[in-house]
Amino acid sequence: MIEIREPHNLRKSLSLLDHREAEFRNLLKALFVLGLMFFFSPAQAQLTNDSEAGIASANGNSKVQTYNIKQSNEYKWDLNVVSFNSRYLNAKANGAETARYVMSSLRYERHLSTHFGLFTGETWEKDKFAGIDNRFITDFGGRYRYIESSVTDFFSELGYRYMDEDRIDDSFVLSSYGRVFVEWERKWNPNFSTKYWAEYLPNISENRDWQFNTEFSLSAVLSKIFSLKTGVLLRHDQVPAPGILFKTDTLFTTALVAKF
Repeated sequence: MIEIREPHNLRKSLSLLDHREAEFRNLLKALFVLGLMFFFSPAQAQLTNDSEAGIASANGNSKVQTYNIKQSNEYKWDLNVVSFNSRYLNAKANGAETARYVMSSLRYERHLSTHFGLFTGETWEKDKFAGIDNRFITDFGGRYRYIESSVTDFFSELGYRYMDEDRIDDSFVLSSYGRVFVEWERKWNPNFSTKYWAEYLPNISENRDWQFNTEFSLSAVLSKIFSLKTGVLLRHDQVPAPGILFKTDTLFTTALVAKF
C-alpha cells in the first residue's frame, strides 16, 4: 500500500486531472465496447433487471429520512456475461446528513466451460463517512460454479484487486489486494429464498491491512415481478482512512424488489 500526502499545488492538480482523464477515457471505452456487444449480439441474448428500493421517513419530535436504492442488470449471450451494478444510500437525522454511499460497477465475464469462467471489472465508490472521496477499483480473476440449478446457486471467485483511493483528508492510497469471494443462494420453495455472500481482501503488500464484506438476505415473493427483501450487510476495513473511528459498518435494509 502506498499512501501519499502533499499540499494542494499545481503539480498535484495536474496529476489528478490526468488521472481523472484516464479514468474517463477507460469508462468511454467500456461503454463503447458494451454498445458493440448489444448491437452485434444474437437474438437469443437475455437481459435481466433487478431493481431494489427502500425508503424510511419519520417526522415529529424526530425527523429521519433514509433512502436505499440498488440497481442490477445482466446481459447474457453465447458464453459472455456483462453486468452492471449500482447503489445509493443516503440518511439524514433532524436535517443533518448521517450516511452517504454511492457505488457503480461494470463487469465482463467469459465462460470457458460449464463450471469455470474468467472476469474483469471496474468499480467506482464514494463513501463520505468512511473518509473516501473517490475509490477506483479494478478486478480480474476466475469464477468456479459448484452448483447451478433452479433451486441452488453456489460459486466462488479468486482474483486480484487494484485500488486507487482518494480520501477526504487530501491523501490518496494505491493498494493491491488478493480477493476471495463465495456466494450461496437457495430457493426453499417457490415463494421464499435466502442468499449469503462473503468477500475477503488481504492486502498483498501490508499484512495488517485487510477488508471483509458479507451479506445475508431473505426474499419473499409477492407477485411474478415484485418481492420483499430483508438483509444485513457488514463491511469491515482493518485500516480505515485517518480520522475514522469505527472499522466496521453494518446496514440493515428492507426493500421492495422488482425482477424481470
